[in-house]
Amino acid sequence: MKKSRGSRASSISSPCPSLPPLPPPPSTPMSSDEDPMPAAVAEVEDLLGYRFSDASLIAEALTHSSDAEHASYQRLEFVGDAALGLAFTNYFYLTNPSLGPGQLSVLRAANISTEKLARVAVRHGLYRFLRRNSPKLDQMVEEFTMVVKREIEEDFDGLPYGGSLVKAPKVLADVVESIAAAVYVDCGFNLEKLWKVFRGILEPIITVGTWDEQPVTSLYEYCQKKGSRWISRTGGRVFEYYKCVC
Repeated sequence: MKKSRGSRASSISSPCPSLPPLPPPPSTPMSSDEDPMPAAVAEVEDLLGYRFSDASLIAEALTHSSDAEHASYQRLEFVGDAALGLAFTNYFYLTNPSLGPGQLSVLRAANISTEKLARVAVRHGLYRFLRRNSPKLDQMVEEFTMVVKREIEEDFDGLPYGGSLVKAPKVLADVVESIAAAVYVDCGFNLEKLWKVFRGILEPIITVGTWDEQPVTSLYEYCQKKGSRWISRTGGRVFEYYKCVC
């Protein structure tokens, strides 16, 4: 992902793009005699604008460990976590020459957090492609999806980055990381190619300008780091009050 400092991808103060409409909540998994994977692979390829040389990689990326009949995404998730971290490291290093390592680390962490990646999965409806066998997981994802949808409808200021009262299911972030890994491995571990394919999926990217505008997110992540939890959110769209227990 080589770029000159003069050819930066975007301004750090650029506004976040509007979000596409949310897909419907996840449906009940298909019965064992149906194979939805070929159609799921085709849809994900269309979403990414990328055709896999080895389709087994994306099929594995779309398989949860609750499906005992197929290899799950766990190995790919491991790779995807590292690849996205390095991709964001390069991106922020090149686009923010005045930032120190501490600030760069904050930006990278914000963009690859479970909450942020889970919301990426919700916006693109990635869970519906996942091969799984866990009604409990479906319920958790549906609850989180409904919260995100409600925040969009209410124009909640923390929407793109997190801060909801419902904890983001890790499976949603895992799917994003696994799909990223499938692309990364398929293209020969080419980080520049991964970024080119995947950057649009990750929008809106949290930048210096937008991060400073997210006090709710900052409070939420501080509470998580300290082992605290939300207990209430009150108020309307103009003034809202948040309370957490330490």
